Amino acid sequence: MSEALDGDLIRPLGLVALYFAYAEYEVDLLLAALSGGTLSVTPNNSPLGQKLATLREALSRLALPEADELICLIDNARPLIDLRNVLMHSCILATGRVLPSDKTRGEQTVTPEQLTELAEGIFTWKERLSAGRQLRLMRALERTTHGGT
Repeated sequence: MSEALDGDLIRPLGLVALYFAYAEYEVDLLLAALSGGTLSVTPNNSPLGQKLATLREALSRLALPEADELICLIDNARPLIDLRNVLMHSCILATGRVLPSDKTRGEQTVTPEQLTELAEGIFTWKERLSAGRQLRLMRALERTTHGGT
């Protein structure tokens, strides 16, 4: 059976799901880090898009270049999330034909390489968000909280 799966869509589609879960975990960490100070807590069971909208709004209230950096990252994630949503909520046939559940969207085709590219794209995005949170935003918030000391 495994020989029949060589080059198919299962593994890269699994990477898409796994890496988006990692990205959502990073978003949850950022939400938790900002909770209580600049925003109200968003329930962890909210969709990723809602969590990002909440973060974007909260970050826009911070007068910090580090917050602007994260807003830009959030905006850059939208196409990745949109594509993921289409793929995860569609019927993907073994040939790569994508039959969207939203009938207003047309059929499309996806390759294992495109799925791998999407997975790698969100993984890279998650890493950039993590670095922005840990190395820049949290340090900037500490400086503003402690008066620059």
